[in-house]
Amino acid sequence: MSIKIAVITDLHFSEDKNQNIPARQGDLADVFLLRTVHRLNRYIKPDVTLILGDLLDEPDHPNSIELLQRLKAICDKLESPYIAIPGNHDPAPSKFYSVFDEVPDFTDIKGVRFIPFLDNEAPGYNAKRSIEDIAKLAKARDSFEGQIICLHHVPLFPPGKSKSPYNYTNAEEIIEEMSCNGANLAISGHYHKGVDLINTGGISFLTAPALC
Repeated sequence: MSIKIAVITDLHFSEDKNQNIPARQGDLADVFLLRTVHRLNRYIKPDVTLILGDLLDEPDHPNSIELLQRLKAICDKLESPYIAIPGNHDPAPSKFYSVFDEVPDFTDIKGVRFIPFLDNEAPGYNAKRSIEDIAKLAKARDSFEGQIICLHHVPLFPPGKSKSPYNYTNAEEIIEEMSCNGANLAISGHYHKGVDLINTGGISFLTAPALC
């Protein structure tokens, strides 16, 4: 059975243009998102849409809740189910999920199990996965025979296998656990240029480019 997945990431929505990074068009993110949603609904028709963080540009902006609400209203126009996770530019998960629907430990769609990870930041805009979260893979595999896809904001790759300057400080440990539990694919955002699909050791790794 096949599944069609759409990925939206790194909107960096803001009320004003980012003067320090002029190429980051976060002030137009709501427009870009609405166009994307219409295109997905009309032409792509995914089975699920993944929204992988950095919806906002400033997590501590006084209007952060209002900005998230504006984006959620657009995401709710999606005809597919969607899974949204925060990135390092978003408010803390407790605040983020006061607007978006909180994600369970895993979600099953068309026989595929999606596991969202909300990982800790590490220096250099990298990330580190806790022992408890790594253990989610074995829990998700228990009595489940379908494909498993891992979702996170920061890219995950075997060290030295990608052009991404970002990764997990414990990437090898995470990937070993993915391999042991038959996880098929890791999808992320964060690195705005994106990285095409890399297949190695029976696992595929993909970083989607930024919408902004």
